[in-house]
Amino acid sequence: METTKIAELAKILKDNGLTKLDLTEGDNRLVLEAVSAPVAPAVVMPAAVSVEAVPVAAAEAPVAAPEVPVAPEEDLYEQKTPLVGTVYVAPQAGAAPYVSVGDHVAAGDTVCIVESMKMFNEIAAECSGTIEEICINNGQIVEYGQVLFRIRED
Repeated sequence: METTKIAELAKILKDNGLTKLDLTEGDNRLVLEAVSAPVAPAVVMPAAVSVEAVPVAAAEAPVAAPEVPVAPEEDLYEQKTPLVGTVYVAPQAGAAPYVSVGDHVAAGDTVCIVESMKMFNEIAAECSGTIEEICINNGQIVEYGQVLFRIRED
């Protein structure tokens, strides 16, 4: 699928207020999901209100604040994906993963594969250290700049 077509589909998704678009053309499948921020309820004030006509509204339950992402520890390096695609944590189905939590990696070691436009791209560790967190699942679609791993640098 061409990137211009994907961009057009993303615009359609946004313009029509859709949250998910699942499209299959031949052997290609594309899933787009929109993440929207919570919308505050609109408050409508009447133009003129008579004192006798105003009913007393029951108190509403407080609205929980949206979760704030936790900032990573300062000494953890966030390995991010350089492209959009499907991430694979092992070289093939049933094989051992490239890395697991607690494994030591050297800069340049392969940590996963991202399939993009039917091309398999090996992703190399950008620094040496210990894998502290794996932030993705096998077969997950990742976006450009999404955190793949958190590595405690040596």
